[in-house]
Amino acid sequence: MNLKFPNEVYKDIPKLKEYIKTLGIDPAWIKDQDLFLCAFVHKSYASDFKELYDHNERLEFVWDAILGSIIAKKLFLTFPEMSEAEMTLYKIALVREETLSIVAKKIGLNKQLFISKWEERNNGREKASITSDALESLIWYLALDIWYTVAEKFVLEYVYTEINNLSISVKSYKTTAQESIQKLYKKIPIYRDIEEEYDDKRNVIRFRSEIIVNNSVIAVGFWTNKKKAQEDAAKNYCESLTSSWK
Repeated sequence: MNLKFPNEVYKDIPKLKEYIKTLGIDPAWIKDQDLFLCAFVHKSYASDFKELYDHNERLEFVWDAILGSIIAKKLFLTFPEMSEAEMTLYKIALVREETLSIVAKKIGLNKQLFISKWEERNNGREKASITSDALESLIWYLALDIWYTVAEKFVLEYVYTEINNLSISVKSYKTTAQESIQKLYKKIPIYRDIEEEYDDKRNVIRFRSEIIVNNSVIAVGFWTNKKKAQEDAAKNYCESLTSSWK
């Protein structure tokens, strides 16, 4: 691919190659060096420059199909007694942003990323949105440029093993929230999405999502895209229910 990055990114190629070696990935397998670099460049970093540079957002486009298929296959083969509904819930929990962020930090991926000065000042390397997106991009890169089997081995070694550490509900927060709201209010929740915060170039960097029931806001969430802001709002709603039960 014909991609373009600031010089600082190219200078870190040796360091990034040494990093993936620690994950059991041979740098000699890299075919497209620009695509490899792309996995580590967050869109906020690219926006720091006047010139247009590439970043990893497009790499996330098909990650769900790749990651989801690997997890689904492993669950199917490992738990022959598990129902389709149960497998779906475990897959949701394993590919959830929170889980992927935990994995990204465990393997030190957050320390390898190129992020903006603004994100550096605001603890961006610890943000689940940034770290999970980076992990998704790396998985997609491995499948696209190296071999699918390498991506599969990586997912099974670093992501699937989190099944033993799942302390969160295996249902998505949006599913749990909707079930609760329908039971309490006999209505389906409405999500209202608002562009909450912008960077210096007027790019939206944070969305606010509100859960509306009977024209009232019952929960609010924030994230860097609408889908994840909605999930955050649903999470906050679920946690408010748990607090009220204590």
